[in-house]
Amino acid sequence: MFAAGGIAIGLSYLVDTPAEHVTALPDTAKTDQSGDNLIADDQNASVETDADFEKPTAAKDTETWSQVVGMGDSLSGLLAKAGLDTETSREVILAIGSEFDVRHLKPGHRLALELSDDGLPQTATLEIDDGSRIQATFGKAPTVQRLEPELVSVRHAGEATVNSSIFAALDGAGIPTRFATDLELILGETFDLRTQLAGGEHIRLMWREHHSGDRVVGDPTIDFAQLDLADGRYEILWPDDNSRRTTIFKDGELLQTFDQPIRGARLSSAFGLRMHPVHGTVRMHSGLDFATRQGAAVEATQRGTVLFMGKRSGYGTVVELDHGNGVQTLYAHLSAMNEKLEIGQQIEAGTPIGRAGSTGTSTAPHLHYEIRVDGTPVSPLADTHLHGSSSRARTKNSLSLVGEMQTELDRLLASRG
Repeated sequence: MFAAGGIAIGLSYLVDTPAEHVTALPDTAKTDQSGDNLIADDQNASVETDADFEKPTAAKDTETWSQVVGMGDSLSGLLAKAGLDTETSREVILAIGSEFDVRHLKPGHRLALELSDDGLPQTATLEIDDGSRIQATFGKAPTVQRLEPELVSVRHAGEATVNSSIFAALDGAGIPTRFATDLELILGETFDLRTQLAGGEHIRLMWREHHSGDRVVGDPTIDFAQLDLADGRYEILWPDDNSRRTTIFKDGELLQTFDQPIRGARLSSAFGLRMHPVHGTVRMHSGLDFATRQGAAVEATQRGTVLFMGKRSGYGTVVELDHGNGVQTLYAHLSAMNEKLEIGQQIEAGTPIGRAGSTGTSTAPHLHYEIRVDGTPVSPLADTHLHGSSSRARTKNSLSLVGEMQTELDRLLASRG
């Protein structure tokens, strides 16, 4: 069972703002969105696929209305165009808002309504930019489901030689340029990638695109990178959807491992000074941020004892774990907490502790993760207190997987001719 810490079903928590080109929220909208609703059980809290969820069958006397969200559109404005009165529109916004922050509506999203002959909605479906759909069904017992698309992963590979910058090298080779940021972030505690590049360095990358039919959905996901630099060869193995561990090798020797709290999630912000996305000033970022969808499962990175479950200023809904010897981890901006957990309970690595959200001072769904030693935040990427098992067997398995990645990368590059 999970306790919700996200958008509560109440008008005071919803701000229906027009869609803009940028995804950042205006300052007046970037406020704490914490709530206290309960999700009945773990199964109801999980994301369901089209195969798992039986869509309601539209009656013969219904009509369908749909429109793609344009620049400046708001959800209330679109519902007014569909002929819904203010009270009915409010109910639709509340329903959709229980699974999606309507302030994040933006151009390219699509709203579809199934309307009965009296003009009232039977279903309202909002398709968002990752291909997911928020579907509200109205009746005696209204229900809301988040439906994930059935995606097919297509793997790609590319290689580039750096001349001026890694960004330019990737762009010139037709490789997604956002991987330059991925590389800089994951190597940030090993070395400054930008200063390491003098020109002539060779980079090989392998990544996945996610397809729904003939459409590419969401951002590409990096799987593997090989960097041939002046001081040696670096190989980086990112976690896939079933893994939480990133591994970095240098010249075949294990250099660094990192266990992250969300499987397959992308690191989006590093530890250290940065321009705060809400306050607009340079501040210390005391942890790591992982970009992910609303409701993604958050797991304990290591064995520990539940120290705190609740709300903290700025952090929103938080779970804190104590790992002994003055070491603690913190998981913030959660939309829900695992109510099966209790203060003082010992849990193992990988135990579900909550779901990602956007509570507290936040602009979009993500997870903020911290490691603290004697009360002081330390870089999770550089920390050695919570490193998981680095046994010879695990290292050997990781090296074997690196070899498999190299073989697949060679095959894909050869197939390009």
